[in-house]
Amino acid sequence: MPRWLKYLAAACLAAFIAPAPGMAETVTLNVQYAWPSHKRFHDPLAEAFMKEHPDIKINYLAPAASYTDGQQRILRSAVTGNLPDVYYSGYNYLGELVHALAAKSEISDLSPLLTAEGADWVKANYSDAILNLGQVDGKQWAIPLTASTPIIYYNKDLLASVGANEEVLRTWEGIIGAAEKISDAGAADGMSYAVNEWGDDWLWQALILNSGGQIMNPDKTAVAFGDDSGKSAVTLIRRFVTETRMPFLDEDQAIQQFAAGKLGIYIGSTAEVRVMGDAIGGKFHFATAPYPAPLKGAGGLPVGGSGAVITATDPAKQKAAWEFVKFVTGPAGQKIVVLGSGYMPTNLETVKPGYLGNFYAEHKDWTTSLGQWPIAKPWFGYPGSSGPRIWDEQKAVLSQVMRGEVTPEAGLAGLVEVTARLAKSTN
Repeated sequence: MPRWLKYLAAACLAAFIAPAPGMAETVTLNVQYAWPSHKRFHDPLAEAFMKEHPDIKINYLAPAASYTDGQQRILRSAVTGNLPDVYYSGYNYLGELVHALAAKSEISDLSPLLTAEGADWVKANYSDAILNLGQVDGKQWAIPLTASTPIIYYNKDLLASVGANEEVLRTWEGIIGAAEKISDAGAADGMSYAVNEWGDDWLWQALILNSGGQIMNPDKTAVAFGDDSGKSAVTLIRRFVTETRMPFLDEDQAIQQFAAGKLGIYIGSTAEVRVMGDAIGGKFHFATAPYPAPLKGAGGLPVGGSGAVITATDPAKQKAAWEFVKFVTGPAGQKIVVLGSGYMPTNLETVKPGYLGNFYAEHKDWTTSLGQWPIAKPWFGYPGSSGPRIWDEQKAVLSQVMRGEVTPEAGLAGLVEVTARLAKSTN
């Protein structure tokens, strides 16, 4: 073939491959999320978004096992220069993430993007309480995707079999008493509160806040739960074992046990309402109830979940990532998230009749967590990069307390010591 003909063929091929004038090139976004089970709503989110935005492709990376695992992955990726374009950070790790990435401009301040959308748009979509979950040092680094407070799942049939009803679930004393009776009957275990088996410290923090305590002082220089709130918390987790013979189950095992009708009371995330309903499939009657009333009037609950952050540095990817974040935290995206899980919606429009208003009216068990917003508090994040290490050490001590290897008093002292030491090392 003559040389000029080869050049002509190459030019024609290039013209065929190149996008036509006015046709945008496809942008691929690598997205990282935690919890493999959340694939049930992340996949539909991507599908719905790409249908509306055919010029943007969502590529999910292998999900992290937990928010703790996700945080460790993202920090390693920052070192190797291989960050995803969008990441869903657990709220308790957001501060650490921002402080690690902002200095290198590897995470986007979303405040200007919200401003560009207009104050009316922001007000219509997000409450101040929701946006606050994604703020660090006065700037908006994340838009909340998921939000939850811990709730109680209970087997109505098992509870009735021991002469109890939902009223006993209002206090820890009532829960322990009912769970003991269920265990004594022999057909099922009484309860599960997997504080030491959880992937992070969310359920542990719930016990502290519920007792009227705090994790650290306001400037994060001293541990604050060595007081009566900590004493109440460690005393309770030991009583769960000694008085109800609570089995040592992780989250997945507890859910499976409950769904099989072999567990009377399960305390965990509202994100599992969908899973529970599907797994039980009418085998028995179950319902949800609020977390027990605060042991002191000023008690609260940590808001669990994650917020979408943009870690893309390429301008085209940043623009595409913002469109994706707006969609997944918008009313259509939040409807997908909620119906695929049980999480509370983070968008104000989602609770209206056009989206989930009618659904909530007909499915009261899905609204339990929503009723706890008045006592919702931020999920505390430790200073520096100490969070994952602190939880690794804390859960080991919590296990010792629950198994009776150390007294609750000695366990609390150990929890305070290890928390103070590791928090100080990065403060």
